Amino acid sequence: MQNNKKLKWTLFAGFIMTVCFMAQFKLQAESADTFISPECVAYCEEIGKQYAICPELLEAIMESESSGNPRAQNGNCKGLMQINVNYHRNRMNKLGVTDIYDERSNILLAADYLSELFLEYGDLGTVLMLYNGSRNALGRGREGDYTEYAMKIMKRSEQLERLHQK
Repeated sequence: MQNNKKLKWTLFAGFIMTVCFMAQFKLQAESADTFISPECVAYCEEIGKQYAICPELLEAIMESESSGNPRAQNGNCKGLMQINVNYHRNRMNKLGVTDIYDERSNILLAADYLSELFLEYGDLGTVLMLYNGSRNALGRGREGDYTEYAMKIMKRSEQLERLHQK
C-alpha cells in the first residue's frame, strides 16, 4: 500500500513538472524574436518609418505570409509579403518596382498598400483582414469579429514590439 502511494505521488510530481516545462517552453517560443533576416528587419524599419507603420507589424506579416522566404509564391501572390502582382501592377509602376522578389521592393509594396488601407479604414484588424483578402472583412471589422489571421498578426506584432523595446 505504501509503495502504491509513493508511485502515485511520483507520477503526480512528474506530471506537474512536465506541465510546468511545457508552459515555459510555450512561453519562450511565443515570445521569440523574429527569424527573418537582419536585412529584412532593417528594410522593415526603414520602410515602416517612411510610411509610419510599425516595423514589427511588417515583420509579423512577413513571418506569416512567407516565413521570411523572398522567393515564396502562392498563385499570383509572390515574395516576402505575398503581393498579388495582378492586383498591384499599378502600385508597382507607381513605386518603380520591377522585381517582385526583391526584398526591399516587396516590403515597400506591402507598406504602401497597408498605408492606403489604414487611411481608408483606420482599424488594424480590418486592415489586416483586407490585406489577407478575408471574406466580409469590412462587416467583420465593424463588429470587431477579426479572423484568426488578423488576430495572429496583431498578437505577433505586439510580441515583437515588446521584445524590441529592451
